[in-house]
Amino acid sequence: MTKLRAGLLALVLAVTAAWLGVMPSSAADSAPITRYDVDVVLDPDGVANVTLDFTMDFSVVRGRGPYILLPTLQEDGANPDENYVFDYSNIEVESPSGASAAVLLERDNDILSIRIGSENIWNESPQDYTVSYDVTGLIATDHPQSGLDEFNWDVIGRAWESDFSNISVSVTGPVAPEQVACFYGPDVTTPCEAELTGDTATYSLDSLSAGTTMQVVAGYPVGTFPGVEQEKARRVTLSNSFELTPGTGIVTGAGLIAAIAGLVAIRRRHARDDVYLGLTPGLTPTGGEQGRVGPKQGRFPVAVQFHPPKGATPGEIGTLMDTTADNIDVSATIVDLAVRGYLKIHSQSKSDFTLEALHRPGGRLEPYEDKLLADLFQGRTIRSSTELKKAKFAEVLPHARDGLYASVVQKGWFKGNPATAQMVPIVLGALAIGGGVLLTFIGASVGWGLIGIPLAVFGIGLMIMSGKFRKRTATGSAYLAQAKGFELYLRTAEKETLQFEEGEDIFSKYLPYAMVFGVADRWSKLFADLGAQGIYQADTSWYVGADLLHGYYFASAMNNLTHSMSSAMQAARVDGMSQSTGGSSGFSGFSGGGGFGGGGGGSW
Repeated sequence: MTKLRAGLLALVLAVTAAWLGVMPSSAADSAPITRYDVDVVLDPDGVANVTLDFTMDFSVVRGRGPYILLPTLQEDGANPDENYVFDYSNIEVESPSGASAAVLLERDNDILSIRIGSENIWNESPQDYTVSYDVTGLIATDHPQSGLDEFNWDVIGRAWESDFSNISVSVTGPVAPEQVACFYGPDVTTPCEAELTGDTATYSLDSLSAGTTMQVVAGYPVGTFPGVEQEKARRVTLSNSFELTPGTGIVTGAGLIAAIAGLVAIRRRHARDDVYLGLTPGLTPTGGEQGRVGPKQGRFPVAVQFHPPKGATPGEIGTLMDTTADNIDVSATIVDLAVRGYLKIHSQSKSDFTLEALHRPGGRLEPYEDKLLADLFQGRTIRSSTELKKAKFAEVLPHARDGLYASVVQKGWFKGNPATAQMVPIVLGALAIGGGVLLTFIGASVGWGLIGIPLAVFGIGLMIMSGKFRKRTATGSAYLAQAKGFELYLRTAEKETLQFEEGEDIFSKYLPYAMVFGVADRWSKLFADLGAQGIYQADTSWYVGADLLHGYYFASAMNNLTHSMSSAMQAARVDGMSQSTGGSSGFSGFSGGGGFGGGGGGSW
């Protein structure tokens, strides 16, 4: 037999210290036991009637009384998947010397705690105590190595915090034992005194230091304890917590099927855009008709469109395309406002630019555009990129994004704020994952750790699918089709196929849309070539920077401008945030190494 695992005993000490409100760290913190007499009577049915009669010397260490820790489970070193089970009953305590014998019993995991004494009564002299109890599980019948019915017990476990002296143990069984043994020490292999007189085996030891085990063994003829078997319980380990059995396999498999079916059903019902049924993509009902609406089925064909959707700004189209109001949508809005005459952009270098407010040319601004201009200039007429990186501009991007979301909802392209709609499945998914982890943790204690996996898979699926909940309305889908058609035009148009409009500079007018579609480079180079050939001169008075006649430099400058705008406002956002914020092996006890039981204790 081997000793109790050191990790178990360390846990015992930590739990006990927390429970008692003290932390005994050495024998000097616990009153010594100057006399320890133990009497054990073994019944034929395997019950050990234990009586502890001892003296604890509180003149050395002042204390309220003793506490005793008894293990209810102990690892089988020969079979790591099982624990031995010890059952205690008929616990009685008294103090012949008149000390408080009040008892508090607590069970915590695999430990039974017996605390003796009263909170407000302190002892400063030696006190006598008698503790009796019955326990089962200490007898291994017909042991395969010794060929005996073995009573194998750690009478003192290594979790004791007290020093012992004058130790005597007597064990009386139904018949005389054939063999007795006693061991002690750090590895429980040093022999101690063991004698046999009639039906009683006696063991003695002069002293034992704290944290050291004493083991007593008595071997009886096979059949002395008829029908007695040591009770065992399945020990939950990492290997068997998630063991695949017919039961766990069926339940987990059924759960996974249900989770996948649920995700498919949710996607079909809540994560597909609405469209107008029976109408060509891009068209909406006319003449006051409502039109039939249903979920989108598959992809719709894209037809080239030479103009952006009517009444839709570049920022709104960018938000509609990917259901997200991001930095590029805000940058495109600033360029669009410059093209329309509300400001002028001065580009000094790759990362530096200046915005100049101009007199309003008239015309209607969307609420988010008006707010963006106010947030950028804040009563000034000039703003540099260096200034825009400061904390006072931290809300420029959030306000612009919120405004874009509000605008696309107001236009009827989404039923609700896309960002908010996405948060619902994210939150539900996180709750499902948490529930799955909790279910796994609970199930693992009985070997059913797999049953939490389906719920966690369902939660992960919801979170992955959350972007799909940014669901477009039928009107939003129609505008999306128009936007994709216009994107196709900007991506494929050549100088021979450009559709010029008299009196309008289509380069500047469409450039913000090219930015949100990701084709600003192509669009700029196309018109730079036209300018270099003298075919078409774009009006870029809204922009002061690279020469239009040098297509590569101009296109590169436009690309740098987009990134530098986003970087400046994101830097302000970051700056603003920073400012606001022991066991038996199954071997014979006659080889030493520790036995069953043991536990620990001390004074409190």
